[in-house]
Amino acid sequence: MSTLRPNSSDSRATSIPLINISRSPSPFQRRHSDSNPASETDEDDWGDYPASSRRSLLPEDDYKMTGWRALLYQGGFGQWLFTTQIGWSIFVGVLVLWLGGCGIGLILMNRIILWSAYLKDNYTSHTKLMVLIAGVYKFPYPLTTTLFELLIAHCFILLSAYITRWVSPWLTSAGVSAMIAPSRPLQPQTSSPGFRGQQKNLGTLGSIARWTSSFSGGIAGGGLFEFDMAVVKQVLPVAIIFVAKVSLSNLSFAYAQLPIYMMARIGIVPLSLIFTSFLNGASHRVSTLSSTLCATLTLLVATCRSNTHFNWESIVAGVFSSIFVALYPVQLSRTYKSLVASLVPQGELIGSFPTSNAPADYSGSREEARAYWRLLHYTSLLSIMILTPIVFLSGEITHMSRNCYILDVFFHWLMVLCGGCGSWAVFYSTIALTRATSPLTTSFLFIPRAAFLLPIMSGFKMPNYAWVGIGMCWASCAWFVLGRRREGRPLERLR
Repeated sequence: MSTLRPNSSDSRATSIPLINISRSPSPFQRRHSDSNPASETDEDDWGDYPASSRRSLLPEDDYKMTGWRALLYQGGFGQWLFTTQIGWSIFVGVLVLWLGGCGIGLILMNRIILWSAYLKDNYTSHTKLMVLIAGVYKFPYPLTTTLFELLIAHCFILLSAYITRWVSPWLTSAGVSAMIAPSRPLQPQTSSPGFRGQQKNLGTLGSIARWTSSFSGGIAGGGLFEFDMAVVKQVLPVAIIFVAKVSLSNLSFAYAQLPIYMMARIGIVPLSLIFTSFLNGASHRVSTLSSTLCATLTLLVATCRSNTHFNWESIVAGVFSSIFVALYPVQLSRTYKSLVASLVPQGELIGSFPTSNAPADYSGSREEARAYWRLLHYTSLLSIMILTPIVFLSGEITHMSRNCYILDVFFHWLMVLCGGCGSWAVFYSTIALTRATSPLTTSFLFIPRAAFLLPIMSGFKMPNYAWVGIGMCWASCAWFVLGRRREGRPLERLR
């Protein structure tokens, strides 16, 4: 027995393991390591096995869809929309038509709400469509109407943010994930991830508590009442300009006829040329200057009327509102760029970085999406906070409580609701169009909108010189569009 049993020292020297348990290749597919999620390949985990043997039990990753499926499921829609000339032209055209149409609808709603008092006392031939409305009620409170519309618009912004989160899987697969509102607040770079117990389901009451305690959700991801002082300091100037713009515009519109209202605001485009040159450092070509000034002059010819009654209060309010209307897109662009710069860590580049599971996305980076929704949230919230004390100090609330007897009329609140919906659409798309094109393009929309409204609100009864001015105004608008299209570059916004 002693000859058959080797001692321990001999066994250490002569024994050879049959299986190397430290590095045994498995016949089954191994899971991708989470330690390096940014890596696009997993050759280190798989050794030297061919790709066909290790992917035999998985769906084909290299399968290419065609037709509309590629647009919706492989990011083809975003790639086509933001990297091709025709896609970018359609995107900008849809924004222009949407903003212009919503602006026309908002003017009509405000005319129904604010002009009832004038129509009841001074009925004229160009208001035959409003005979019933003029005899039902009168609500001559422009500041209160503006506050109601801002409150309704803020609710619609909140709803639109949650809608983008609900449809986020489809938006991500289509390659337009920059439309999705952030669902969580911005975490600092030095913060460490929490324990697993902090991510547990809190139930309905817990979700509502987190939603209202500035923890998550809301419009910009920081909760319903998100209020960061650093962001407030950045957005406060544009909020002040926005409040002055809408308040003075409604004050002028409430006490002036439409041609006088348009004539008082005729300087919007020339002022926008000045502001974009001095504040943004933009250089305008000769075609841009010629088309904008020609459109302004021809619109002035179309709005001139003889024997038109007006008061100086509406003229002064319209002139000052034109200053803030021209300054608003310029300040929007500056504020948006500062928000993006504050969100990008120092030393990093702005860009979308798709993971291995998501399709390529050309709609924008995470920082751009968060800056857009932050600008929406803080501008709307600060505007409401600024305008509320102004409404009470103006005395409209006291006068309305004593002399207004239509607060229980359903049709009145329906019109106010429609006006709030129009305010949301204009507010939402103004920022989108300014970000996609330029402040000058956003301000120039005043010209075709006025040229479209003047014949309709006049019942198509205008002098011959007015019709000539309208025709030349539309020709100047086409000239402006052709010039901007030659100058435009679809990828400039991504640089």
